[in-house]
Amino acid sequence: MSKLLSVHESVNYYLYRKPVKMSRSFDSLAALIRTELDKDIISGDVFIFLNRHRTMIKVFVYERKGFSIFYRRLDEGSFQLPEILGEQVNYKMSAEQIMYMLSGMSLESGGYVKADKYEPLLGVQV
Repeated sequence: MSKLLSVHESVNYYLYRKPVKMSRSFDSLAALIRTELDKDIISGDVFIFLNRHRTMIKVFVYERKGFSIFYRRLDEGSFQLPEILGEQVNYKMSAEQIMYMLSGMSLESGGYVKADKYEPLLGVQV
């Protein structure tokens, strides 16, 4: 987990389920949030975007009169996601789920294990 990013139970975390080009920055990510997720970008909610192979992640948030993007790339493996049923374009994650995902690890059988290789998101064609 990063020293710069803190995760709180009181915050809404939304995973955007379609792959995103990591060259997108503030304005184009804000446009995705407004148009495809139909969310208010200055609500204080946190929005999570992944690249196609889930090796890179961008976390977008508005707080204290400004926007922030947290960008992380794994040196091996891929970000693991909770099992997501349904076809909705966004998924509301818990604080615990986001902490596990950002760590690059997954929780199995009561302990942490190294993240596995890339597996396609449920419902997304590769």
